[in-house]
Order: sequence, then structure tokens, then C-alpha cells
Amino acid sequence: MFNSFFTKRKKDFSGTPSKDPVCGMQPTEGITLTHDGVTYLFCSTYCMQLFKQNPWSYIKIQENN
Repeated sequence: MFNSFFTKRKKDFSGTPSKDPVCGMQPTEGITLTHDGVTYLFCSTYCMQLFKQNPWSYIKIQENN
């Protein structure tokens, strides 16, 4: 019963980075932002706002991991 519920609610974000680029957590809310043709997922609007202020600092950190 619950398995089908969560499967239906799960969004398909294939081809997008799977971790929040700001804090590294697994996003669950579906908060997204597209920057330079790449869609990033965020765990909160706070992390998304931090990313918007200086996206390249978070993208460089993510590429090194």
C-alpha cells in the first residue's frame, strides 16, 4: 500500500545531480533551479537561495567531489 503511494509521488529527475549542491543532502521536496542548462535539486528554498547568490562556488565544490 505505502510502496505504491511513494512510487507515485516520486518525481523523475533523471540526468540531474542527485545531491543538493549547497549542503550535500538528498533532496526530497522537488525544489529545482536550472542554471547554465543543468537542473539542480535542493533540499530547501534556503539552499536554493544560497546557490542563486553564487552558483559557481557550489558548482566547483560539487565537481571536485
